[in-house]
Amino acid sequence: MTVVARYQEVGRGWSKKRPEFQRMLADARMGRFDTIVCWKSDRLSRGMYPAAALMEVVEAYRIGIEAVMDSIDMKTFGLMAAIGKIELDNFRERAGMGKRGKAKQGRLPTGSPPYGYRVDDQGNPYVYEPEAKFIRRIFRQYADEGMTAPAIVLGLERDGAPLPPRCSKWRKERVHAIMSNETYRGTYWYGKSSWVTTEEGTRGTKNPRDTWIGIPFPPLVDEKTWESVRARKFKRFSHSKRNTKTFYLLQHMVRCAECELYLRGRFLRKTSHYYNEKRYAYTLDPPRRYYRCGGMTSHKLECRRPGFIRAERLEELVWNEVKRMVQSPGLIVAGMESLSAQEDDGWDKEIERAERGLNRVQSEEDRAIRLYVSGKITEAQLDHQRKFITERLETISRELDDYRAQAAALAEKRILMENIVAWAAKVGNRLDEVPYEQRRDILKLLLDQVVIDGDNNIRLTLGIPADDLVSIENSESKFAIRYT
Repeated sequence: MTVVARYQEVGRGWSKKRPEFQRMLADARMGRFDTIVCWKSDRLSRGMYPAAALMEVVEAYRIGIEAVMDSIDMKTFGLMAAIGKIELDNFRERAGMGKRGKAKQGRLPTGSPPYGYRVDDQGNPYVYEPEAKFIRRIFRQYADEGMTAPAIVLGLERDGAPLPPRCSKWRKERVHAIMSNETYRGTYWYGKSSWVTTEEGTRGTKNPRDTWIGIPFPPLVDEKTWESVRARKFKRFSHSKRNTKTFYLLQHMVRCAECELYLRGRFLRKTSHYYNEKRYAYTLDPPRRYYRCGGMTSHKLECRRPGFIRAERLEELVWNEVKRMVQSPGLIVAGMESLSAQEDDGWDKEIERAERGLNRVQSEEDRAIRLYVSGKITEAQLDHQRKFITERLETISRELDDYRAQAAALAEKRILMENIVAWAAKVGNRLDEVPYEQRRDILKLLLDQVVIDGDNNIRLTLGIPADDLVSIENSESKFAIRYT
């Protein structure tokens, strides 16, 4: 035979989208050769798709196929390609099993650890400090200093932070990905997704969480910082203008008692009705607003009937009830007195009892020492008695500290009641003057929780700012009063 062309490439045998393979098929259609010579049959194809494309050209243009190491029968060529695909899948499965086994041993099965880490020869991760310090800085600046991702990126570029793998420059998307990576809180999850390669490309599917394998990593951030970052990211996302184009007074404040998820805002811009067998469509301006349970929307639950609640009705009810409570200080004081009565379980008596027990145990210790000094017990017997006496002293001391803390908390609540009237009078007089768009900030300050059950009964948890009772600004800590 005379060689007229060579087709050689390092590619994937299961794919027909190979440049040299496609060039060979094009030349065959042009009649450039009459025989294809390959080393082995599986070098031409290890999958049904390339085998079908090859057989279509070979049969249409009467092209022969010869192999150096084996014989090719066109009647069974497709079957041999399918067997090659099975062997390839088996190889992938064995490789995957090996990686999962390595992950279960606590070693990283891949060669590319997350930014801020390196792995030793055995696959055990360790902190790479030149990068890890910037990870800590990203979390700290976002959680504690209130910086945004673009501002953090500018600082990283200014200070010459090393770039993550396969990144040409720092971007805000990379910063957000870092702040969402659970590896930095101490666990690297392997097997989160499965990847399947098709003719259209690589497609990934998310695996169930119970199939993930956790690999311990040295944490770079503590749990408090991690939760603070998550809370701030959720708040920025849910309250951003692009996600809140329609205003809802109770956004992210109303929870469903059945599924414990938030009620989400929904709106209707168009409506229609039929009259004399004709359909009439209308555009609603402003849109008709509703609240709908997140469990019903995302998880197809049956939390309530009907599923939608008119926004105006719910918002007016909650606002008027909060306003009524704040403008009636007697109701708040009565609620606090009721809570105080429930919590007042005789702490003074408990403290007195604990103090008597403490004095009694201390007297036993003094008596044991006197017996040892007088020679009536040995040193070993003294040590044995003092061991049990010390344990009893520690137990009673902890109880006494707890009782005193409860009594002090109760005393603080009683002091708060003395300032409630002045605080409520100042706040209540200002509520009627608050613009509608600013009422949400007031409700977030005054409400700890709004819960609605399946029968649409509402339970409010009123939060009284406890730091400064005569001002509603710059006040974070609250004293909760629950009522229905």
